Amino acid sequence: MDEQRMWWEELFQIHEFATYSDVAESLTNNEVDFLEMILNLTPDMRVLDLACGNGRHLLGLARRGYHVDGVELATPLVNQLSAQITAEQLPARVIAGDMRKLDDLGMYDVVLIMNSSLGFFSDFEHQQLLNDLADHLVPQGRLVLQCINPYQISSYMQHYRRGWHQVGPGYVLRESHFSPTTGTIETAYRYIEPNGGEAVHPGERIRLYTFPEWQQQVQRAGLRLQAVFGDAVLPIVPFDETSQWQILMAMK
Repeated sequence: MDEQRMWWEELFQIHEFATYSDVAESLTNNEVDFLEMILNLTPDMRVLDLACGNGRHLLGLARRGYHVDGVELATPLVNQLSAQITAEQLPARVIAGDMRKLDDLGMYDVVLIMNSSLGFFSDFEHQQLLNDLADHLVPQGRLVLQCINPYQISSYMQHYRRGWHQVGPGYVLRESHFSPTTGTIETAYRYIEPNGGEAVHPGERIRLYTFPEWQQQVQRAGLRLQAVFGDAVLPIVPFDETSQWQILMAMK
């Protein structure tokens, strides 16, 4: 990740989280409640949170006494999260690294990939990552994967296609579109500073997969799909034709 992308990661994940911390805290608590229930978490379990970002779920779980490791590529986020873990003396750690390189991480009872954090690579790399994750799960270990439902892309894009929102001292313009030929959401960002200066994001592409496609990939990795939900909240939301999200739970 180059310095420009690092700067954007810090802007979004740190300053945006601070700006909307009240909303994020409520959402995180609900999502952690959801994870506790569907996974029947116990304090002796080891949890891996891949692409953990600013650590919403990692911190939420660790504050409830669960042992959580996080993997994050952006150094500013790793540094901030490590400092917070130390300050609160939480049973967690965050590792700077690429989620595609998991050789030294050991074994886990649960692996989480939340907030559509899987989709930035090639089809081959996504499958290889799922294969590797299966190798890092203990017998009966489970994977939870939250991703956008492409069947409801029009509904999702109503709130995501274009908009201004405050981040830190300035504002970000987000412009997105979905390409049906590649199955990807392509997004551009522009940050406007209070003094009129601008910064342009290099851009990002997120590959979306349908439920049958995810099901095939999970099965190829040697995992058994146990359930799919329409959102990561309580009360349980069934996965149906109106769902903007699909949350898959699979077992080794």
